[in-house]
Amino acid sequence: MDRPIPPLYACYLLRSVPKPAALYIGSTPHPPRRLAQHNGVAKGGAKKTANDKRPWEMVIVVAGFMSRVSALQFEWAWQHPHDSRHTATEPGQITKRRGRRSLTAILGDLHRLLLSTGFCSAPLSIRFFAADVYRAWTMWIDRDGRALPPRMKTIPDGDCPVGPGGEDGRVGCVDAIPVDAAPMHDYLEKAHFLLDDPEHLQCQICRGEVSPAEERIVVCPQPHCHGISHLLCLSARFLHATRDPDQLVPTEGACPACHETVSWALMMKELTLRTRDAKTVQKILRKRKKQSSRLANSRATSVPAEEPKNPNPSDDVPLADDWTEQLAVDSDSSIELPPPPSQRTEIVISDSE
Repeated sequence: MDRPIPPLYACYLLRSVPKPAALYIGSTPHPPRRLAQHNGVAKGGAKKTANDKRPWEMVIVVAGFMSRVSALQFEWAWQHPHDSRHTATEPGQITKRRGRRSLTAILGDLHRLLLSTGFCSAPLSIRFFAADVYRAWTMWIDRDGRALPPRMKTIPDGDCPVGPGGEDGRVGCVDAIPVDAAPMHDYLEKAHFLLDDPEHLQCQICRGEVSPAEERIVVCPQPHCHGISHLLCLSARFLHATRDPDQLVPTEGACPACHETVSWALMMKELTLRTRDAKTVQKILRKRKKQSSRLANSRATSVPAEEPKNPNPSDDVPLADDWTEQLAVDSDSSIELPPPPSQRTEIVISDSE
């Protein structure tokens, strides 16, 4: 595997606006573009969504997969729950059932899939953009009684009411979902700065010297932490802390330097991007350098020239300092909730992007 972990690869659920009973499951690395394709705004999209069911709305986005293959496996299992070993009702039991699935059935299959052995340890996020779909999801969870693993994050977004996590993670609409490495730019810049001259750097765990050119070195993603470690050292530390002998890959752990909880998936994204896609990293760093230069020049031109000193100090008059400006921030307006879906459901499934 010589490619970096993709910044985003997601599975999604579409719902037809004119015919809310029509549903579609797919996967994509770019949800905004994919939604535009389904609605005929951009070229591409599944043939079975190019009909009188347009426009479509993307009501659920499941993201956080560590590879495209993992996302495609999740997509197939969600599309074919009765043919998949991940969602079989009993161990070794695979039943086949044809016919349409309701929204509630699709949410139930999603819940079972997230709790399955193949995906329960993945650091996935489940983002809802429709309030009625989110209500149906919470009702299913309450009725089933099994909560999602702590490492998974449920994000009520769009017109959904703000959840227990507040505004954290909300983007507002599908078009605002980050699809590139932009959220990692500060992290990449910090890692480059720390590892550029590793002569006196040491692993936070084994205290041995580090060689980024020859070894896999991970950097703490916390903005003000300079902790670095060997990949194997940190992995062993995190796995030991879980006290779970069956867990093979860490999901999170406490940084040995700052002791903050850090995401293993985020560190692996930075590591694979830094070591497998140097061109993209250099492009990002050059862009950040230009932005810093423009900011510095802007600040320099905004500083007034120094006035010549007054030969008579007694004539100096201190300046008033009550010229601070205040900004007003408008509050968000309320948004009407969409009508609940009808009872009859027509699910359309085709190939992923």
